[in-house]
Amino acid sequence: MATFSLHEAKNLPPKFLLQLINKAKKYLKNDKVMIKMFNAKKININLLDLVPMRFGDLDVSARTEAGIITLNYKLLCDGDFYKDISYLVHEVDHWLDQCFNDGPTKGSNDGNYLDNPYEQKAFQNQVEFMANEFGEHEAEKYVDHLLKHHEITDKKEKEEKKDELMAKVE
Repeated sequence: MATFSLHEAKNLPPKFLLQLINKAKKYLKNDKVMIKMFNAKKININLLDLVPMRFGDLDVSARTEAGIITLNYKLLCDGDFYKDISYLVHEVDHWLDQCFNDGPTKGSNDGNYLDNPYEQKAFQNQVEFMANEFGEHEAEKYVDHLLKHHEITDKKEKEEKKDELMAKVE
């Protein structure tokens, strides 16, 4: 896939964007992490085809709000959407919680983001997917970047958070 400027990414034809999303869904329907996530909720994995997903302008890489997953256009700029599919794993985890829990989930803006159990679970699934697809080293690099981005500098806290986020990596 070609690289795009942000302007070009925002002006890609909707049909092309839908094709990317549908290819990602098809791929994820056969992924063991995704299958475990759906099985945990006792939901058929084929329901993934019906999850509303789109691209949009965001200040984060992806977001799930009111049962709709939005991916940042910036994910398209490097021309390697495959490596960004892990964000869908994270967001589908939130979608499952939002649509199939007994009550509301704690939002990402409620308290410390990385202490939020819903965020921890979604990151654990995302990191497990990354380790399976790209190797444990890449998953660990992502977690290190995440901790740095969230300004976790205390050595003990950083170690604890890293262990928590890497918990599902075999």
